[in-house]
Amino acid sequence: MTKRNLRDRRSAGLRRYKAGAGAIAALAAATAGLAAPGTASAATVANAGKSSCSPSATKLTFWAWVPGISRAVAAFNASHPSICVTLSDVGAGDPEYVKLAQAAKAGTGEPDVAEVEYDELPSFEITHSVINLAPYGANKVKNDFVPWVWQEVSSGSAVYAMPGDTGPMATYYNSKLFAKYGLKPPTTWAQFASEAATLHKDDPSAYMTNFSATDLQWVMALMDQYGAWPFKYTGGSNLTINWTGPKQMAFANYWQKLLAAHDVNATTDVSTTSFSDMDKGIDALWLSSAWGPSYFAPDAKLTVGNWRAAPLPQWSAGQDVAANWGGSSYPVFSQTKHPKQAAEFATWLNATMASWNITKTAPSSLFPSFKPLLQSPSFTSITVPLSGSSHPYTVFAKAAAKATFEDWPPIMTEALTQSATVFAGVMNGKETLPAAFKSFQNTLVKYAKSEGFKVTT
Repeated sequence: MTKRNLRDRRSAGLRRYKAGAGAIAALAAATAGLAAPGTASAATVANAGKSSCSPSATKLTFWAWVPGISRAVAAFNASHPSICVTLSDVGAGDPEYVKLAQAAKAGTGEPDVAEVEYDELPSFEITHSVINLAPYGANKVKNDFVPWVWQEVSSGSAVYAMPGDTGPMATYYNSKLFAKYGLKPPTTWAQFASEAATLHKDDPSAYMTNFSATDLQWVMALMDQYGAWPFKYTGGSNLTINWTGPKQMAFANYWQKLLAAHDVNATTDVSTTSFSDMDKGIDALWLSSAWGPSYFAPDAKLTVGNWRAAPLPQWSAGQDVAANWGGSSYPVFSQTKHPKQAAEFATWLNATMASWNITKTAPSSLFPSFKPLLQSPSFTSITVPLSGSSHPYTVFAKAAAKATFEDWPPIMTEALTQSATVFAGVMNGKETLPAAFKSFQNTLVKYAKSEGFKVTT
């Protein structure tokens, strides 16, 4: 459930990264008017579990925004009396990254451990802001995680963070609405398009789903499933950006056809609007992450119990290709004075059943990359009110095991910022998705080159 609040993400247009050590300086300079390094916001949750700590314990600071994660911090402190972790929520996603960059620039104020989304981790690796956890035994737990997520946090034998939750995707559909219109969960994208057209013809006020072009992580997750990932990055200053290749254009043309026919709803995702549309029967399904039901639940009033999970449609019949949308890692930062203890905490938080038995439950509701839990029948058999007596985690867990690793570029902050502007015309119908892809390509290439990357297309 660590997908960043999209409104937080869209307000983050201040941050810039440069290849190499200049990244932190650029970011800190751009945000000089914000809070001082290490200064928590009004949302700070301080002293989590601290009351039970020994005065002689090693003191660690931990930044994270997962609801209810203070429960895990308190459990760690209680079971590790020689270490005392203090939790602060300095902002979800972008606000936290701004403070991390400011602290790196100042040379003081970094936490020992922080929550960092997978797409942002390379930006901290390239600036040497996080330490290699391998000397502290990180690779001992490698086989406890699904292989692709371990690749998200490692390079060769080096490990730059402990993997946390993930966001495997599935088709989350309104079973009563599907029955009403004689629809079946689509197994191919061709069937998806056909049923979308049928539904909108039968009820012009209804759509198969929404297509949120400005929600870049969601778009890229679906591109990945199609085999159209637009980046290649393996470290250093070499970066491939490709939003205009044959696969990318084919993906864009598929969705543009549905948008032009108004067979899908062009609204933002993970919003009051999208959840209201689903609850009212305007949108029949959601191409959702495993954390999706917990986000939708507070807004669902009319359709509680109706929602079921099915695998994502496939581009070719008989395929079984998964996708992932969201998730966070937990690196140890280079200013720490206690790397051994910080690594011990990050490992316990993400690689023990003691921790996961806490964070899998509400209000955290994290979806694990930790195989002992992910593969446990006690986890996959969990029911949620939105899905009645069905077991949606069974579908999401299978997707989690089959998702693939892709290279996140160290320019994702800029990409996420620019996407809100570049793809706005797709949302209001003034620009086509293929045209927006071409514009986005030009924007990102220009930016990456200005930041010192050697770009291939």
